[in-house]
Amino acid sequence: MSEEDLDDDIGLKPGVIVESSKAKYTIIKLLGEGGFGAVYKVHETNNKEKCYAMKVERKIETRRHSKLKMEIMILKVVSAERKQSHFTTIADRGKKEKEGFFFLVMELVGKSLADLKGARPDKVFSPPTGLSVAQQCLEACEDLHKYGFIHRDLKPANYACGIKDKHIIYILDFGIARKILNEKNELRAPRESVRFKGTVKFASISCHKNVELGWKDDCESWFYLLLDLVVASGLPWRRLSDKHEVQKVKEECRTSKRESMIGSLKCKEELGKIMDYIDSLKYPDRVDYHYVYKLLEEGAIVCGGSISAPYDWE
Repeated sequence: MSEEDLDDDIGLKPGVIVESSKAKYTIIKLLGEGGFGAVYKVHETNNKEKCYAMKVERKIETRRHSKLKMEIMILKVVSAERKQSHFTTIADRGKKEKEGFFFLVMELVGKSLADLKGARPDKVFSPPTGLSVAQQCLEACEDLHKYGFIHRDLKPANYACGIKDKHIIYILDFGIARKILNEKNELRAPRESVRFKGTVKFASISCHKNVELGWKDDCESWFYLLLDLVVASGLPWRRLSDKHEVQKVKEECRTSKRESMIGSLKCKEELGKIMDYIDSLKYPDRVDYHYVYKLLEEGAIVCGGSISAPYDWE
């Protein structure tokens, strides 16, 4: 859907005011769009200093689950998990019956990892920055997984740095997240066959095979994201769009083409151990995140830096 269609559909041009039961917000500009609707930068109508991101979702009668509802549920339960949260805070929410949309007002974040990486001279981060950023990305997954959710679409575009504190990484967009624990906190039985969900470039091999996804699959996508941040030559399948071809290359990278995936980084041994560990996991397995964090820390030292050093963009 084009930007014009989307604006016509929801009618949110710059200057339009959206009112909730507790405040009024003025649209500044469109920040992005997806299958669910759009994200706008807004400010409180009576205070231009107070800016937020407003996510808007069209109300579609045929849609079984509101993506925004899932987002709200996740942000409410997970955001207080650690002192420095990787989840944005909710400021407000509401629905416009007449105009046919729901909206969610959230803390505004800075540039996405995809944009920050694209601005670098070689289009990659230095290994210490990449490994440290990846650690924060995995911490966000750990928090999400603790509450029984999987994200299913981890990629650099779905993480962003903070605005005030550019050292904090936030996880975004839970539009296709899924809860894999039931009410009793037991793992749901895997379905026979599952439709492909997510982004071909970062999808796990199980996702390509239409097999039920677990915590390990988010970790596999996270590992591709990590390589995408630090390997200058990029992921070996980056120029392919056919998901069957991409699957074939991902599988070959486990054997004959392993070098082409991890590249010639000084920390390739640590990265190899992370990949082997993730590949050893099965659907029901819980992940030992601390084992992975330890390898990321060791990798950063091997590359002549540290996980706590300032980031390339700071």
